[in-house]
Amino acid sequence: MFSYQHIYHAGSFADVHKHVALMLLLEKLNEKPKPYAYFDTHAGRGMYDLSSREANKTGEYKHGIAAIGVDVKLTSALGRYLDLLKTVRAKYGETAYPGSPAIAREILRPGDRMVLSELHPGELTHLRETFEHDRVEIHRQDAMNGMTAMIPPSVRRGLVLIDPSYEVKTEYAEMAPKLAKALRRWDSGIFALWYPILKDARHTDMLSALKALPHDKLVSEFMAPDSIEGHRMIGSGLVVFNAPWKFAENLDAAMKDLRTALYAGGGSHTVG
Repeated sequence: MFSYQHIYHAGSFADVHKHVALMLLLEKLNEKPKPYAYFDTHAGRGMYDLSSREANKTGEYKHGIAAIGVDVKLTSALGRYLDLLKTVRAKYGETAYPGSPAIAREILRPGDRMVLSELHPGELTHLRETFEHDRVEIHRQDAMNGMTAMIPPSVRRGLVLIDPSYEVKTEYAEMAPKLAKALRRWDSGIFALWYPILKDARHTDMLSALKALPHDKLVSEFMAPDSIEGHRMIGSGLVVFNAPWKFAENLDAAMKDLRTALYAGGGSHTVG
């Protein structure tokens, strides 16, 4: 249960897909002055060092964020994401890579609430160090059960990012029932569930069950080209419930730029 550590996959193409989507959702929440709550159910360590032994054991970031370059000038949300990365690196060093909690920290405003959950003891220690000077709620708990107990927040607006490791195969079957319960408790909340797309397509039953839930939803899938060798993961998926207006169009424009930057226009992105 505790073998997964995201440092081995930080900065991959899947991370960029997921983190651009997260940024877009938080930006949309920022458009209204009322405060909101951000819940991260699998927070990891929050900040990663791409020069670390673990990151370079897999080298996934070399086919992701390192292949783009932070100085590329783009008009889509991918450009704003690269600007955010430069801001983070100015604070933490040139090999720093922000996980979802660190991205949220850059976007949330005073008065907004951030709630982070992490079960892995080692990752939890890193997470607490990353946020030791911030007003952030950090919990060691079973993420999905803990999240359900904490929603809806008193502010009634917000986002839940669900980013499991899928280390245990039963997690696929558990997602739809747990999301159904969470949506019954907070039917106006935005829920974003990430999933890996592997060659054996083990996500398909889960995705069918999620699509069958009686709630507004969209699916975004970013696929790498078949020519990338050594990649067990061939794509990155997101199911977003209660996605805000124009989220799909803005994400698609950013993923078009990402495909150009990484694959010269190869691969694919579908959203809808």
